[in-house]
Amino acid sequence: MKRRMSGWKRAAACSLCAVVMVSAAACGQGAGQDGTMDGAGQSGVEGTAETIGQTGSTDGAQGGQAGAGTDKAADENGLAAVDGIAYQVNTDISGLDDSHRISDTLFGLFLEDINYAVDGGMYAEMVKNRSFEYGMEARDAQLHGWEVTNEAVAFSVKDGSADGTALNGNNPQYAVVHNTGTSSAKPHEGIRNGGFVEGMSIVQGASYDLSFYCKSEDGSVDAVTVSLCNEDGTVYAEQTIEGVTGEWQKFEATITPDVTEKRHVCLAVEIPAGAACFDMVSLMPQDTYKGLPVRKDFGEYLEALNPTFLRFPGGCVIEGRDEESIYSWKDSIGDGLAFEINGKETVGDVAVRPQGKSIWQGSKAHPYYTTYGLGFYEYFEFCEALGCMPVPVLNAGMTCEIQSPFYQVYSITDEAFKQYVQDALDLVEFCKGDGSTRWGAVRIAMGHEEPFDLKYIGIGNEQWQSEYHQHYRQFVKAFEEAKAADPALYGDVELIVANGTASDSTEGWAYLAQNPDQITTLVDEHYYQTPEWFLANTDRYDSYNRDLQAKVFLGEYAAKANTLDAALAEAAYMTGLEKNGDVVEMACYAPLFSHEKLNQWVPDLIFYSNDSIFGSVNYYVQQMYGNNAGQYSLETTLIGAPEQTLYESAVDADGDVILKLVNVSQEEQTVHVLLTGREMSCFLPEADVTVLAGDDPKAANSLKDMAVMPQEGKLAVSENFEYQAPANSLTVIRLVSLKD
Repeated sequence: MKRRMSGWKRAAACSLCAVVMVSAAACGQGAGQDGTMDGAGQSGVEGTAETIGQTGSTDGAQGGQAGAGTDKAADENGLAAVDGIAYQVNTDISGLDDSHRISDTLFGLFLEDINYAVDGGMYAEMVKNRSFEYGMEARDAQLHGWEVTNEAVAFSVKDGSADGTALNGNNPQYAVVHNTGTSSAKPHEGIRNGGFVEGMSIVQGASYDLSFYCKSEDGSVDAVTVSLCNEDGTVYAEQTIEGVTGEWQKFEATITPDVTEKRHVCLAVEIPAGAACFDMVSLMPQDTYKGLPVRKDFGEYLEALNPTFLRFPGGCVIEGRDEESIYSWKDSIGDGLAFEINGKETVGDVAVRPQGKSIWQGSKAHPYYTTYGLGFYEYFEFCEALGCMPVPVLNAGMTCEIQSPFYQVYSITDEAFKQYVQDALDLVEFCKGDGSTRWGAVRIAMGHEEPFDLKYIGIGNEQWQSEYHQHYRQFVKAFEEAKAADPALYGDVELIVANGTASDSTEGWAYLAQNPDQITTLVDEHYYQTPEWFLANTDRYDSYNRDLQAKVFLGEYAAKANTLDAALAEAAYMTGLEKNGDVVEMACYAPLFSHEKLNQWVPDLIFYSNDSIFGSVNYYVQQMYGNNAGQYSLETTLIGAPEQTLYESAVDADGDVILKLVNVSQEEQTVHVLLTGREMSCFLPEADVTVLAGDDPKAANSLKDMAVMPQEGKLAVSENFEYQAPANSLTVIRLVSLKD
């Protein structure tokens, strides 16, 4: 249920209460500057001015801890007890230094190509099996997704690799369509494609880019008619394209429907009596995300999270079930091959990118393959469009131990393993090399003159075996040698080591302890736990060793549900990530996307259909944190009830003070906030407030019912004010500083 703003007024104490004390440096003594607390208690809520902030100290309980004896603790910290149970939070931001600095890449994204996330989802391509390369995993194999428009049509798929008739060697199969001319319905007949899952969706007046490769070897066809239609043959848009010859050519056109249809639209490709060959039949909306081949709504939903990094493309995807299903970044750019058609040469074009199998292959009715239409080149461009750091992940020379029917591990002396190591080195060259390097020249030829940003490369995923660490050691050795030989190219790139599959996995950390000479910047932790676990472990990173060079990359986590209570448990846990932003370098929820009706993993952050998209409750938690990140963590002390139901964190963001409060109880709580050490003239008189709340802790969002959405408003603030935190809620209170 949506919360009304009328609840955001100063309130009297209630049976459950919390007190937040925020101590700040004076104006001009913000983050990173020397300064001392000026004390407090100059003004405030009635009845508390004489007792609040007398010492200006933070000697109370440690952040994230709660205990009995609330009244005694409150007295010791200079705060009069409030009726009933009192929470107290002291926050000191005076004299901040680098010990309080938070990672500037703390909250980001992880794109695992699971749940039909990319092909048929994020990738704007609307045609399923566009290059006729589907295999035995699909119903009807190579014909999957296509059907004849009339019984007068003979339709088959040919492998042209043997006789040299294929468009190119990476995509050898193509369609052969023969219209016998015996149809009584109309002279032009052919084949049609229904798109993914529920069919294509079209918008009246919108423009769609159509392209296909075609030839007529016997010269019987010189024109092709393409149309958008429904399954009954009703035409919404149509064009006839001429100029077909006996040689492969690429044809392009713009097609604009005259109606809006959300389901079961098809693309028909028809010819007069005769025979023609087709390959790489493509239909994409012109209105994509910033001109990239990304569905606009997908891009906008991710942009709204304000991510600082994107980990891609997986996950288990990069491990594979077998060698065939291992994701290859070089395949994703067509191995940088040159391709000439219509007298024009391209490099790494989608037409030369081989179709790959996926570890998440789906069902016969809805098989899932990797077309590489969104390859590494596009992912790096997408990161630039989002303004975030790319974090690619590569195979470590082994398949997924959990999902592989025959677990495969290459020997470190095997040439195939050495190629995986070389692929990692070549990725650096692709991103950062100039035109004199092989892979840098490929990037430039593909259209990106300037280098791509590249700081981290993940080696493997959720791997903990001794053979993995043997492999990882070889990657480290190769990069150390490359850095010594060419520090300008390789010197700034660091590797990420895997750490198993669970919250108690320590293999990555143990490996580093045993190999202290190996410089590894990040250890990749993954865990999926219950909401109760996340609430009980908000202090997980408090005890992590600050003396280690390696920091934490929380590369995958979720509270196993898309309900409000699960999202709030994640929000409470994220207060601990902020408090430990010096040791937690990056964190990202997983998985990111799921088709609304077809998924292979729950929970997920964003759900979509062929024409719609919506965010889970968990999505809005990530959005509220991503858009309210800080540069410095403010030390907090929480004193409260034995059963903790309030979680807090505070950060400084360019002088703004941002307080996050997570109330996981089903009762409203009054929060007392004390600001000390900074004059209120430093801030606007009203704070920006965003609240995510609902009456039902099991509420979840759907396309039909967005049950829990953030609500925004204003809150009058002073040195001492109160705020009513709704039951089952995350609140962000942002005190906006007056900039010079």
